[in-house]
Amino acid sequence: MFMKLRGAYFFALIFICFSSLVFSQEGENSFPDQSILSEPETLTWINSYGTFRISEKWFWHAELHYRMRENDDRNFIGDVAQIYNRHGIKYIPTKNFSATFGGVLRVDFGEQSGDDLQDLILEPRLWHEYIWTMPFERFRVYHRIRIEHRWKRSFAKGSDYEFGNRWRYKFMMKIPLNKPNLQPGAFYFNPDVELIMQTGKGIVDNPVEDLRLYPGIGYIASPRVSYSANMMYTTGQSSDFGGVYRERWIFKFNVYINLDLRKFDDKIPDTRFYE
Repeated sequence: MFMKLRGAYFFALIFICFSSLVFSQEGENSFPDQSILSEPETLTWINSYGTFRISEKWFWHAELHYRMRENDDRNFIGDVAQIYNRHGIKYIPTKNFSATFGGVLRVDFGEQSGDDLQDLILEPRLWHEYIWTMPFERFRVYHRIRIEHRWKRSFAKGSDYEFGNRWRYKFMMKIPLNKPNLQPGAFYFNPDVELIMQTGKGIVDNPVEDLRLYPGIGYIASPRVSYSANMMYTTGQSSDFGGVYRERWIFKFNVYINLDLRKFDDKIPDTRFYE
């Protein structure tokens, strides 16, 4: 127990130091006398996460995200915003650690139309992440570090791609509500917080891309399938100017699928990482 708590304090210390560095950098830049908070935006994200075992310690990780945003007529489900297709090879050497490397192709759909604008753009990425699981008697704690290398451009026709990096830290818990443990038939409470930083040539006074807070409720239907639903609040600096902060309310519905692609009589591993 002492070792687990010491590990939690270690990750919390890293998070606090990293945040302090970011805000100290913000103070060095020129900001208006008062920050500007944009009008909240509403979106809906429907996500699937698949983890498929291909050998004793190697897995294929596959995600598909369908994202909608508000329009003038409807909140949350107005227009298609983005489609994510994320894949990777996951290595799980122990029950409490995993590492994944792969690629992403994101399709962005524009909000405005015009002769100088494209209807959609592609954003390719490379990504790698590292997840540490801390199992306690009744619940689990997860720490995730994800690093993304992306090529991003605007909707303007002829615009060039700019290379940048995203640095992400997530803290998450799974706490069973109606069962003594995280087992089939259990509903669980899912507190979740993530800080997303960005760096690159075009990042001058806006390194804080997103702070995401999304508590939710999940259900474990079987060792192979589980679900969760969250209402996520996010805020972060605008890509145009660091003194402008955007707000978003996002409903998330997630499906998690875990399958073993080897012989059918092989068991699904008892450690299932949430993404």
